[in-house]
Amino acid sequence: MAAVRRQLFVNTQLQQYCSMQQLRKASSLSKSGTGGRSSFSGHVVTVFGASGFVGRYVVNRLGRTGSQVVCPFRGCEFDYRHLRLMGDLGQINFPEYDIRDRESVVKCIKYSDIVINLIGRDYETRHFKFPDVLVKAPETIAEACKEVGIKRLIHFSALNASKDAPSTFLRCKAEGEEAVRSVFPDATIMKPSDIFGKEDRFFNYYASLRMLPLGWFPMQERGTCTHKQPVYVVDVARAVMTAISDSSTKGQTYQLVGEKMSSLHDLVQYLYEVSYRSFKPYSPPKFMARFVSRILELNPFPPYMTRDRWTRLHLTDEVNPEVPGLEDLGITPTPLQDVAIGIMRRYRDFYSFSKTLDDLEPAKKT
Repeated sequence: MAAVRRQLFVNTQLQQYCSMQQLRKASSLSKSGTGGRSSFSGHVVTVFGASGFVGRYVVNRLGRTGSQVVCPFRGCEFDYRHLRLMGDLGQINFPEYDIRDRESVVKCIKYSDIVINLIGRDYETRHFKFPDVLVKAPETIAEACKEVGIKRLIHFSALNASKDAPSTFLRCKAEGEEAVRSVFPDATIMKPSDIFGKEDRFFNYYASLRMLPLGWFPMQERGTCTHKQPVYVVDVARAVMTAISDSSTKGQTYQLVGEKMSSLHDLVQYLYEVSYRSFKPYSPPKFMARFVSRILELNPFPPYMTRDRWTRLHLTDEVNPEVPGLEDLGITPTPLQDVAIGIMRRYRDFYSFSKTLDDLEPAKKT
C-alpha cells in the first residue's frame, strides 16, 4: 500500500507540473519584462541535482535573471526548500522523479529548452553505485533530451576524469562524459577541479580535521606531492550562465580551474593560517589510510571518508592548456585569498574571530 500511495503522489506531482507548464508554453518563447527575477528571460531550465552544492548557486543565478527553473528531486522536501526563495513566485517548480524511470525524466524536461545535469555523488550506496549515478543517469538524461528536442544540454564531469584513472569515480565520470557526447553531440561539458565555497566538501573537510586527537590529521606525504588548482563555486555558476547565453559553446568541453596551481600542503596550511589554527599534518602508511577508509565506508550514514575519495583527494590536477577554460568564457578566476575568510572564519576561536588577514601570504604558486 505504501508503494501505491507513493506512486499516486508522484503521478499527482507530475500532472500538476505538466498542467502548469502547458499554461506557460506560449509565453516561454519570448522574453518579457525589463530584466531581473520578476521578468522572464525566455528560458525554461531543468536542473538535475539542484539541491546539491553547485546546484544552489546555479539556480540562484537562473532565478535572478527571470528564468523559469524546474528542479526535479527525490527524497525529502527539506532538501530543496532553500531553493524556493531564489526565484519569483511560481518561477521555480519541484516535480518528484526517479532517475531510473525514463518517463518521469521526460516529463521533467518536456517543456524546457535547456537542461543542466549536476547529478553526482562522492560515495556509493546500497541502491546507487557509481555507474548508476555517473554513467546511466547522464545517458538517460541525454536520451530524454534528444527525444524531446532540447536545444541545450550542459553536463558536469570532473577535471581528472579518464578511463585509466586510479579512482572508480573518475573512471565513471569519463564513461558518463562519452555516453552523453555519443547521444547528444552538441552537449556542453564542464570539467571543474575541486570546487570550494561555504558549503563545499573540500576545504571544510580539511578544516574539520582539527578536531582529531592532538590536532594531527592525515595527508598523504603531507600534501607536498599533490598539486591542486581549486575553483570558486561562484565562477562555476557564472560559467554555466555564460554557456547558456553563448551558442558557440555548443559541443565544447571546458576545464574550470582556479587562478593558480599550489601544493595541497600549501593550500591547507594557508586555510589553517586564515582560521588561526595549528597546522599539524602527518603522512600515514598507505595501507593504514585505506584500512581506516574501509572501516568508515561501513557507516550506515554518509561516510566521512572512503577509499575512492582518499585516492581523489591526493591526485594532482592535470590541466590541458589546449582545452578552453574560464578565461575563454570571459571569466577571471577568483583568487582563493579573496574569499578564504568567508569560508574559514567559522573555524576560528573566540579570541581570533575578528582578526584581519593583513599579515598572511597566499598559498605559493607551483
